[in-house]
Amino acid sequence: MSEIITSEDGMRYLFLALVVLNIAVFGYYSFLRKPTESQSVSQARAALVHPVTATNVSSELPPMIGTKK
Repeated sequence: MSEIITSEDGMRYLFLALVVLNIAVFGYYSFLRKPTESQSVSQARAALVHPVTATNVSSELPPMIGTKK
């Protein structure tokens, strides 16, 4: 005859459906979808690519604690 789905079975199927849905959404956003880059992101990326000049100021630092210069 027909089998009645109990509340425990329903929760199991709901949990499995949510796990499968989570895997599908994670796979889509991680591997298939290519995000579009906004103008502010491209400007920030361009600023990061260009080198930054640095000056060595180690001669201007105070002496280490406990030592005399």
